[in-house]
Amino acid sequence: MTASVSRRTAIGFLAASALLPTGIAQSRTVRANTDRLYLNAYGSKSGFGVAGFDAAGHIRYSLALPGRGHSFARNRDVAVAFSRRPGDYAVVFETWTGKERQRIAAAEDRSFCGHGAFAADGRLLFATEAVGSTGEGVLGIYAATDGYRRIGEYPTHGLDPHEIRLMPDGRTLAVANGGILMLADMPRLKLNIPDMDPSLVYLDAATGRLIRQVRPDHELRQLSIRHIAIDWHGRVAIAMQYEGPETDEVPLVAWHGGPEDRSGLRFLPMPPEQRVGLRQYCGSAAMDDGGRFLAVTSPRGNRMLLWDMAEQRYLSAAAMPDVCGVATLADGAGFVVSNGLGRIAAWPIGGAVTELCSMAGQQWDNHTLAIAA
Repeated sequence: MTASVSRRTAIGFLAASALLPTGIAQSRTVRANTDRLYLNAYGSKSGFGVAGFDAAGHIRYSLALPGRGHSFARNRDVAVAFSRRPGDYAVVFETWTGKERQRIAAAEDRSFCGHGAFAADGRLLFATEAVGSTGEGVLGIYAATDGYRRIGEYPTHGLDPHEIRLMPDGRTLAVANGGILMLADMPRLKLNIPDMDPSLVYLDAATGRLIRQVRPDHELRQLSIRHIAIDWHGRVAIAMQYEGPETDEVPLVAWHGGPEDRSGLRFLPMPPEQRVGLRQYCGSAAMDDGGRFLAVTSPRGNRMLLWDMAEQRYLSAAAMPDVCGVATLADGAGFVVSNGLGRIAAWPIGGAVTELCSMAGQQWDNHTLAIAA
């Protein structure tokens, strides 16, 4: 399979392993469980698809997609690939074989925004969507046990919803509202940059009730909240993208204590040279299994950063061209990172980035969603 993918389709992991910068030699000291799989959306001259590959970089299967993919939701042995925003499809397939089960078309005047999450019992699928005529955000609700029939929607109380995660309590949905106004007749044209309204919202999964909405301070309203990571304690890490001037000195990584936390966003410390190096853009975020370490990537900055969340302390950074994908290693001792050049590497806590494989001639999307095996 040859692929020449653009950066924004998606990689997710069902497993272990990792990735790294150009020119780093492979090391046999890093081992991973090859019984687990990663998922990645890819693009090529012949079209788009999803590939499942193991920790050694061996491709187990590929599945054609009708258009460019972005990210995944997974429930037991089934996964759903979502199209890149503004998306018109989602594809349900078997996680371990890549066999397509069905396709879900976007509802009238709705478009998929790239992410989704299953309810705790797996009976419902929630998808971030945008209303094409108004730009308002909604969660489309699909009955997974009834052919993924769309049975309703919840408002996200914001514009441009992107990543959605189910909280550890199994009852609450966390949604990142990017706050950018875009309409169907002007796709991907940002219409409200001076007056953006990003927010992190917590919704009751059973009723859609708004539990809490958290916004950056008004002077930071151009910080688009896009990707989130959640630890087992319910603490939400937030990776943002700033839509203002590149010369502005703004924080880009924050956290919030969850739906019961009545305080605002808390920004994590970052050395000035690293903040500048991110070029106002965070690509993705992941927490380790214990919830102590947070990794954030930046494809524009060609780097990934690490924090100790127990101490709210910046730890280190590593370089990798066009890096964006990040997920937790299966043994919890570090992270998997990926880039748009087909490189997969391990970034162990306290260790050097070590290339596991380089898939020559293939470019993978570099947004990663961790999917527990």
